[in-house]
Amino acid sequence: MKISINRNGCIECGACQQTCSEVFLVENGQNAHIVEMYWKNAPDVGRISDTHVSCMTDALASCPVQVINAV
Repeated sequence: MKISINRNGCIECGACQQTCSEVFLVENGQNAHIVEMYWKNAPDVGRISDTHVSCMTDALASCPVQVINAV
């Protein structure tokens, strides 16, 4: 599954990381990004395996500013 994050809209709340740390990371003073092993040329676009779809869907739902997208 392809995923993306609109990092400019991220408020650094960490909800995505708390919900799905296997896929999302919020580091000191930086907007959320996809864990490097799932990047597709950039930290805001990636592809995850079926194993992580459930937690990614939960992270998408937990984001208060709805900046996570899945295709």
